[in-house]
Amino acid sequence: MEEKLKQVVGVLLLCTVIFILWMFFGGPFDTYYLLWNLFLAWIPLGMALLLIRERKKEPSGPRSLLKGLWAALWLFFFPNAVYVITDFIHLSQDVFYYPNPSYEPYSGAERILYSMEKLPWNNFFSISYAVFLGCALSALSLYLLHRELRRTKGNLKAWGMVVVVHLLSGYAIYLGRFIRFNSWDAVLRPVHLLRFVVGSFDKQALSFSLQFFLLSLFIYLMFYLFADLGNSEGKAK
Repeated sequence: MEEKLKQVVGVLLLCTVIFILWMFFGGPFDTYYLLWNLFLAWIPLGMALLLIRERKKEPSGPRSLLKGLWAALWLFFFPNAVYVITDFIHLSQDVFYYPNPSYEPYSGAERILYSMEKLPWNNFFSISYAVFLGCALSALSLYLLHRELRRTKGNLKAWGMVVVVHLLSGYAIYLGRFIRFNSWDAVLRPVHLLRFVVGSFDKQALSFSLQFFLLSLFIYLMFYLFADLGNSEGKAK
């Protein structure tokens, strides 16, 4: 693994450990489900690193099958890394502010007071932390495969892969958030999942999938531009 990549993965791992320690010792929280979501978010990065490692080995039949397996697992788990963005909806259960009816403002509008209770703000910070960490994990795993495909297949095919992956992820996240399918349903109940996908795709599914596609693609493009800027500065030196 190249030195810069080791450093980036190390920083992400350190951030994850800090987050876990904070969740265990910095409570109270209502967001312990984030620990599982972040575990799932790490899997596509692990698969991407395995694929990069296999690239350096001599090609053979078994190795090609192994690379195909890692690639399938990467695609299978990739939506979990950006799915964590939807955990922001859980903040709707928390109260961050309340009106003060006894206050007589000069503006004629009721004054809003913000709560300083620890639980809702802990939930806010923990979800925000997990979302940004999950986005970083997803973007890095995709960037590694994007870079590899661009090197071997060309720029057009590489960007085509990026777009297709985000399109599929948008629909996968719709299935996970609204229909409550889990990743393992594709293994345990593949026929049931396939029937639902074929027979239940409607305007609501299309609308949400496209909106999430645009959001996740925007996040990746920002990551890509920053990475490309760093590479350009490195070459200039």
